[in-house]
Amino acid sequence: MLKIRPHHFLCIKAFIGRGYSKDFTENMINTINILKENKNQKIEVVVDLDKLCSKCLNNIKNKICNTNESVIQMDKKVMDYFNIKTGIYEYEEIINLIYNNINEDIIKDICGNCSWYKVTNCKDLILL
Repeated sequence: MLKIRPHHFLCIKAFIGRGYSKDFTENMINTINILKENKNQKIEVVVDLDKLCSKCLNNIKNKICNTNESVIQMDKKVMDYFNIKTGIYEYEEIINLIYNNINEDIIKDICGNCSWYKVTNCKDLILL
């Protein structure tokens, strides 16, 4: 079962093939493909390192993210805005909770301080 942290559901939708490294990008593409194959698959929502973090350069010895404080804030905002708790969900259920209720102001509040927000067109990609 895939473990995904809440704000990564937004990153997955906004991903355009760029990443911190080749390994990170390949892992992201692989994870997205797994999720696309079966939208009814069970996933575990965690506020911790997840499948995407496993190849991230900010991951320190698979124990903590070196930007942990800011990513936890993003996770908590996603959870609050969309009434998501940690635990097991069907992937499609999470996607519906987020994308049936998201808007530009919410995206800016959650993602506005992320370094990728300024580099990619996250807002427009998420609102597609």
